[in-house]
Amino acid sequence: MTFPQWRTQLRLHQALRLLATGESVTRVAHQCGWASTSAFIDTFRAAFGHTPGARRA
Repeated sequence: MTFPQWRTQLRLHQALRLLATGESVTRVAHQCGWASTSAFIDTFRAAFGHTPGARRA
């Protein structure tokens, strides 16, 4: 695993923890270091097969 892959995995792990506490998707994206919410959503969807907002439904 390359460093960028490892860093993305770490950021996604932290994002899952924050989403589980009820944080908004936008806030989680920015707290975990993504430049935009849409970039976070794209990465999340690629990793997990659904959007972070789908977890709340």
